Amino acid sequence: MDDLAQIRALMSVRPPTPEVVAEGRARLTAAFQEPLRETVSREPVLPEPTVGRIRRAIRAARWTALGAGLLGVAATTAVVLSQGAPDPAPTRSVATLSAKDVFLAAANSTVRMPTTGKYWVRKAVNGRRLDSPDKRYRLVKTTAVESWVPRAPGGRAWTITQEQGTVPATPEDEKAWRAAGSPRSWTYPDRKVTLHAEPGERQAVWNDTGKPMTLLDTPMTPQALKALPTTPEGMRTYLEKVVADGYGAEPVNMNANVFQYGTQLVMDFPVSAEVRAAVYRMCAVLPGVKSLGTVTDPLGRTGQAVGFQEGAAARTRFVLDTTTGRLLASESANSYRGELIESYAAVSSLTWTDEEPDLPAKQSPQDRPAD
Repeated sequence: MDDLAQIRALMSVRPPTPEVVAEGRARLTAAFQEPLRETVSREPVLPEPTVGRIRRAIRAARWTALGAGLLGVAATTAVVLSQGAPDPAPTRSVATLSAKDVFLAAANSTVRMPTTGKYWVRKAVNGRRLDSPDKRYRLVKTTAVESWVPRAPGGRAWTITQEQGTVPATPEDEKAWRAAGSPRSWTYPDRKVTLHAEPGERQAVWNDTGKPMTLLDTPMTPQALKALPTTPEGMRTYLEKVVADGYGAEPVNMNANVFQYGTQLVMDFPVSAEVRAAVYRMCAVLPGVKSLGTVTDPLGRTGQAVGFQEGAAARTRFVLDTTTGRLLASESANSYRGELIESYAAVSSLTWTDEEPDLPAKQSPQDRPAD
């Protein structure tokens, strides 16, 4: 039996039981992600504890603004490598593949997506878990995000968001919340923000600069996306240049950044199947990447989790569907002033369409709050 046949055999395991899925969904819905910047949300702004981390968060936030979907936290992360928190625990692993096997299986299974349409559309759910202001229980806040990026030059790109509300993170947290009087809003004076239990209004921001998507300051125009390398060696060289141009003389862990921006490229941009496969094959041989087993993502989908550890403290995790080659979710944890901030971005749809976005009444230019 060749290597790929062994991988397929390992992947042909029975799906998790309903109890396992329920357990995983409850744990992960209350958990991990991005760090990110939200132009229109009411989330706290959580600066990283070092100047280097702040710069990283700012740069990551730039590409998440529109084309990458305003992925949610103050870094966006869409996916910022997290600091000072343990790895997210897998829900349960039936057959654990190595990280190399996971990425090679995804590379050999990656499917072609539609390539025609007026807009490229990315739909996702971003989540964040943090302490209540009085530190008595944990809360989880979720936001639905849609990004509509036009194919035609000069077209207007849209990002549509809706806060889905904030609730206690676990049954235990709900008990503590009830004991605290069942509040419906939570104000953080030091962060100048208030979270609400009720869903918010849909609102949209637009970008008509013609460059709504960037990867660490590198514009991801249709021409640039079409020219991306389709070999793992070429992809490594390309991403190293993106990182070097983005950070300049600032010291960075190149393997960690190549992993981060490579997976972001697959998860948040309309790249070809050949480009996705090249990223996966590149990641398969990156030092520091490890397999975390079979897990259930925040939307209840089963996938293989892989993570990257940068030193003893920095960690991030991705969930892949190895049967389609899709990256389902990114998850991260960040320790801030003794508080564990967990967040995730779960992508439900990536496609091209000729439909027009269903725009809400509340609209504003990018970087300017809606009225």
